[in-house]
Amino acid sequence: MAKIVGALAMSHAPGMTGWPEDLSHDEHARVFGAIEQARAFVEDASPTLIVAFLDDHFDNHYRSLMPTLTIPVAAAHAGPGPWKEMLRLSDDTVIPCPEDLAEDMLRRLVAGRFDVTRMGSCMYGNNLIVPLTLVRPRMDVPVLPILINVFSPPLISPARALELGRAVRAVVDTWPDERVLFLGTGGLSHWPPIWAAERPADEFLVRMKRYQTLGPEALEDDPDVITDIGPYERTMAAEMGDAVVNPDWDRMFLDLLSKGDTGTLASWTYADIEAGGGHGGHEILNWLAVAGAMGDAPCDVLVYSPTREWICGTGVVVYSAPRP
Repeated sequence: MAKIVGALAMSHAPGMTGWPEDLSHDEHARVFGAIEQARAFVEDASPTLIVAFLDDHFDNHYRSLMPTLTIPVAAAHAGPGPWKEMLRLSDDTVIPCPEDLAEDMLRRLVAGRFDVTRMGSCMYGNNLIVPLTLVRPRMDVPVLPILINVFSPPLISPARALELGRAVRAVVDTWPDERVLFLGTGGLSHWPPIWAAERPADEFLVRMKRYQTLGPEALEDDPDVITDIGPYERTMAAEMGDAVVNPDWDRMFLDLLSKGDTGTLASWTYADIEAGGGHGGHEILNWLAVAGAMGDAPCDVLVYSPTREWICGTGVVVYSAPRP
């Protein structure tokens, strides 16, 4: 039987590796001090496999075909692809994936009435590469990704994300030998520069709309659209100030999560998250899947900071290994 060695949920803002120096000295010290704690937590846990709940930033799925839930089934996945320059990373990293376990997870979730889409190898962007760069820079642990659509409604509900996590845990518990760490990334509150029909669009967001719809084909005549996200976000931070983050909503979410109050979180609706956390706040679905996988247990909040310079609230939480 697999051993659950703990879980981690954290933000994955591009600025965490791309422009960390934009934070004030004190904020930088608090955030990266917590990340060092998370790195030590992962080191101490010694996982042989990370099961990661992630969202796709239009790296693999696009407005014309956006699965609700996806498991990539392949022997390895790589990234960050075209995100490298913005993330200040020099090379792509190939990260192994246990193909047989991914296949098993896919089949058993479908049998359990989760309509999961199969895909082949996927490309990771900042969704995985930023967190792993910070907490497991050796990139030496295989990762089994589970992708949750958080940008193209309809989305699964918070209650369903919790159920997904519980179902994933039930499958993992049947595997032999593995030391499994659950990971969820994204958020917290933010209004990222992606196009949506109900929001005003400037010239850059029109370019994003084309990329979000066409995928790599759009890069043929607009190769800089992804690298231009970084300067655009930094401009947003400078011009919008406090409006890019909702610290009150972030702290409420983390307080409920830390108490294990998944009942309240399960009652939240799409509109609740949109109003409080913005259209980027739906990434908490990844965190809620982790909470479900950890049996709705309380967690420890290592840090929360508004990090307006990264246009998102930044949080890091850990769940200790469950008792036998």
